[in-house]
Amino acid sequence: MICHWWLIPSKGFYDVRFPALDDRRDQLSWAGLVVRVALAAVWAWAALAKIGDPRRFVQVVRAYDATPEWLSRAIGYGLPTLELVLAILLLLGLITRYAAAVTAALLAVFLVGIIQAAARGLEIRCGCFGGAGGPADSTTYTLDILRDLGLLVLSAFLIRWPLTRLSVDRAIIASEMVPELTPKQRKSEKNVRRYRAAVAAAEAELRYKQRYIAAGTVVVLLLITFIGVGVQSSRAKISSDVDTTNATAATGVKVGNQQAPVLVDLYEDFQCPTCNNLEQGGLTTDLAAKVKATTIKVNYHVMSFLDSLSGGNKYSSRAANAGYCAADQSPAAFAKFHDILYGKNADGQNNQPAEGSNGRPDSQLIAWGKEAGITSADFSTCVTSNQHKDLVAGVTEAASKRGVNGTPTVFVAGARVGSSGSTVTVAQIDAAISAALAKAKSTAAPSPTPSATPTSRTSAPASPATSKPATSKPATSKPATSAPKSSPAKSASPSTTK
Repeated sequence: MICHWWLIPSKGFYDVRFPALDDRRDQLSWAGLVVRVALAAVWAWAALAKIGDPRRFVQVVRAYDATPEWLSRAIGYGLPTLELVLAILLLLGLITRYAAAVTAALLAVFLVGIIQAAARGLEIRCGCFGGAGGPADSTTYTLDILRDLGLLVLSAFLIRWPLTRLSVDRAIIASEMVPELTPKQRKSEKNVRRYRAAVAAAEAELRYKQRYIAAGTVVVLLLITFIGVGVQSSRAKISSDVDTTNATAATGVKVGNQQAPVLVDLYEDFQCPTCNNLEQGGLTTDLAAKVKATTIKVNYHVMSFLDSLSGGNKYSSRAANAGYCAADQSPAAFAKFHDILYGKNADGQNNQPAEGSNGRPDSQLIAWGKEAGITSADFSTCVTSNQHKDLVAGVTEAASKRGVNGTPTVFVAGARVGSSGSTVTVAQIDAAISAALAKAKSTAAPSPTPSATPTSRTSAPASPATSKPATSKPATSKPATSAPKSSPAKSASPSTTK
């Protein structure tokens, strides 16, 4: 018979004890295998869904508005690598208790993030385990919380019973097993003493081996995680030469007379249905009229974060690219193209594709360009080659850094209109513009007033110190010489009383 080792939870991660494993623990080891593989699959899915677009996941972290910029970047770049490492550890069954403890800690952090977002009224898809993540028109906080609680229970199971079937942990323990004495061998006291000494030596060797295996594994995996942060950070960098003549990552497309007194920053996504409703609800004509009247100037920041809602053909980013291709022609051409994308066709149907449907093809974007008066072949080439994809990424990143975590978002004279958790209205935008105009007029420099003439008699009475010089210069102060003996107050009184 072979001796089976079993974990002593109270003594640490790798301590073992004798005698043989009973039936209940054997059943738990099989259940642990299922739990371990399930958690490994969750982490693998989460990591692979995020690791391909590091910049996007940083923006998802920023959307929670709960961490400073440096920590948002550290989480965005490092978490996918850490999740992949946890998936590998759990799949192999290596240092399972440690992996389960880290899993539980991450789940607790996710729960705190989701609960605080719900309490603050933020509309965010979690993104913790892949998917679109980030700002959303609707949320599933209750389901997200229940899911994370369920995974937390599974993690607690592995923390309590980490020794599972088909695991490296179990193989390491098996390598130090001591054959159990037969009934005949137990009759000898000498054999029993030797057996106990062998068990004690095996336990010491096992603790030594597992301690160094655990420490070495942790060091290697931390190194892998740090390397992953560096790689993801490098992949997330945006080229510094993305700006064009009429559009930049910081300002978007500037439309209108740049001497206008009020600046309106409008953040939109061409796939955003709320943006479409706002534009068709009067914003398009309202802003156009104010731009024409030189009341305002508008910076259009066309973002891209809703590619997941266009049936996989990335309409959000392709349409944004097409918008900046239109801006290459002129800001006026962009404005016309922008209004068409948020407009309706001859049948009264929205040009914007419905959420979840296939986005419009490039040929349709080119046709809308012609409708906007763009006939240059360069526009077609720009659209089909996705020429301004880096500019689209730069605008989206700049918006995220400014705290824009959803669309539409509007700033008037640098101040956000409405709250981040509510949908802005045309009335709110108009009110903000009116207030900014009034403030601009009140703070404008006053017109210069004419200076007093030398012969003015309406000034306040001169002091004795100033009246004496006046008498010494009769050519310039005749009233003072006509009454040299009068007091300064009396000499000034005729001009003030009359």
